[in-house]
Amino acid sequence: MSQLTELVLLTVFLALFSRAEANPFVYNYEALRIGGLVFTALLVAGGVGVLCWGQCKPKRKDNEDASKI
Repeated sequence: MSQLTELVLLTVFLALFSRAEANPFVYNYEALRIGGLVFTALLVAGGVGVLCWGQCKPKRKDNEDASKI
């Protein structure tokens, strides 16, 4: 899954910033803004995923595990 995410991120950034400008100091602020929003959305989604990682595991009951031994 992480390879797919990396591929999508690389494709988006290459598509947004691949235009060659005559003057290198003139920036395309719309493309920069869209790229920043995509990057921020991926960071937020990753952060939420990390925070919820421990919540998705089923809780074990210690009494049942001890009776199986």
